[in-house]
Amino acid sequence: MSFGKRQSGFAAAAPAFNTNIAVAHGQVATETTEATGHPFRWLIMLVACGAMLYGLVASYGPDILRDHRLAGTWQPAYDLRATEGKCERTNFVVTFCSAKIKSVARPDDPPSTHRFLMFFASGGGEALAPVRSTIDRNAVSIFYAAETKLRNRTLSFILSAGILALFTMLGMFLFWRAANSFSP
Repeated sequence: MSFGKRQSGFAAAAPAFNTNIAVAHGQVATETTEATGHPFRWLIMLVACGAMLYGLVASYGPDILRDHRLAGTWQPAYDLRATEGKCERTNFVVTFCSAKIKSVARPDDPPSTHRFLMFFASGGGEALAPVRSTIDRNAVSIFYAAETKLRNRTLSFILSAGILALFTMLGMFLFWRAANSFSP
């Protein structure tokens, strides 16, 4: 084909030059199934996904369980004040919220930080009403997180943990496969 000349139809998709690449039938398929990568790469994926799953479950799991255990027992805590509340929404899907709860009766005590995440909810403009459980007087939270969005927080936690568990199992499978086919 000459430079600058256009072709239409099937000939336009044909290569303009011949590279004389000859591949035996089935050679490409065999090489791609055997090329699983170095096991160290999959070990890094396995450890990273496992660490993220552990971090999510260890840091956020107890709060969800506590809020479910104490659901329906929250009452307004007039001796507490919520400060520095903010919600950051990421890509219209995930919202990370945090608020500091400070004691009015004991101003010298450091504030406790309450963090939570939600999917498909903004959380902006909601009232930060600190609440305390009638069963466990040491359990304090924000009403919006403890009662209003508890179902959303729970489903967000389950979905996040499920995705991380899936990636961890995928990393484990790929590491096992690469380790078995690895020959130094």
